[in-house]
Amino acid sequence: MTDSKRDVLITLAAILIVAIPSFAGPEEFGSAEFQRALAQRGLPPTASSLEKKLVSGKPECFTISGTSISASDKRGLMYAFLDAADQIRANGRVSNATGCPAVAIRGIRYFLHNHDLEQQWYYSRDYWDEYFAMLAHNRFNRFNLVFAHQTDYLAPPYPFWLSLPDFPEIRVPGLSDEQRAKNLEMLQYSSQTAADHGIDFTLGIWEHNYENGMVSGITRENIGPYSHEALKTILQRCPAIHSVQMRTNEESG
Repeated sequence: MTDSKRDVLITLAAILIVAIPSFAGPEEFGSAEFQRALAQRGLPPTASSLEKKLVSGKPECFTISGTSISASDKRGLMYAFLDAADQIRANGRVSNATGCPAVAIRGIRYFLHNHDLEQQWYYSRDYWDEYFAMLAHNRFNRFNLVFAHQTDYLAPPYPFWLSLPDFPEIRVPGLSDEQRAKNLEMLQYSSQTAADHGIDFTLGIWEHNYENGMVSGITRENIGPYSHEALKTILQRCPAIHSVQMRTNEESG
């Protein structure tokens, strides 16, 4: 292999390392919060080690007993760690405890309406990290992000995220390739960050209006096959999206 080819491969590897973040999961998040609580109390990481295991039982339930925690799933393990972290912060030690949700779905919904008002937080990775950490601490397990609600903005949202070779005529006038890529990147990041905190990410698409003023090229004839291909592509590129929600009345197109 020549030096020039080797340099190219090294450069590509470096780009991939930077571009592809290393995501953890709800159990890892909970464990990290527990270790952070120990550090805040000035306790060494080994001050209260917890052995963890998965057992059969109702979803999201956990038990802390002695120096071990057990739960029915990884979200339950996260809740156990978070409970232990709260105990460390409150009194410096971990006591026996149990937890089991009384309500299966505990969700919150966000609506997007205006780019200028939302860009400061929507494009902030720190915002999503802190927001989903807050939701996990408060035992939310579903987050619904709604696009195209009662507005021409992001209706439909697909061309704001990607350009499809089979539908080159469909685009958002004035939207640069860089901004479109950034929009998709933030959808990938927010949905994956939700999953890393044990929160199911629901993508809400409330309007497919082909007569709106922001997207060009959509017609009555192509909106069906275009929407099918676009949504399929989005789900392939954002595998952490847990579910899709659509408003399907006459008003939504």
